[in-house]
Amino acid sequence: MTPLRLLAASVLLLLASCNFASPDTGLATIESAAVGLALRELPRPALRSLGLPYGLAVVRAEAAAANAGLQLGDVIYGVNHRGFKSAVDFARLLAEQPPGAPLGLLVRRGGTDLYLPLDPGRRTRRRPTDTLLRT
Repeated sequence: MTPLRLLAASVLLLLASCNFASPDTGLATIESAAVGLALRELPRPALRSLGLPYGLAVVRAEAAAANAGLQLGDVIYGVNHRGFKSAVDFARLLAEQPPGAPLGLLVRRGGTDLYLPLDPGRRTRRRPTDTLLRT
């Protein structure tokens, strides 16, 4: 199983075990050792303050995620120029990718939107300023 499919499967298993009785409780944490990425759902007030309908906060970025330029506190709100509305949608977008295919992540860092290519096989580090998304 590819690292991205493992991440997608982890998301779905995690969500199945969460209690979503209230919209702001049961926040999911998504982790993938293969990609080196750990994400956490943001509560609605935080999303509103960022001006985003939905996003996943980066709580750890290592390996391929760090090579892509992801940093602690970044908020991922799109994959391959497609937005998502839940962690399940995010997992589906990852699962739709061919094995080994790189991903383009739409990321909000502070007040800046970035497009960061994540390639699980890539070993060189890119500067996030090289891929600044103009909005």
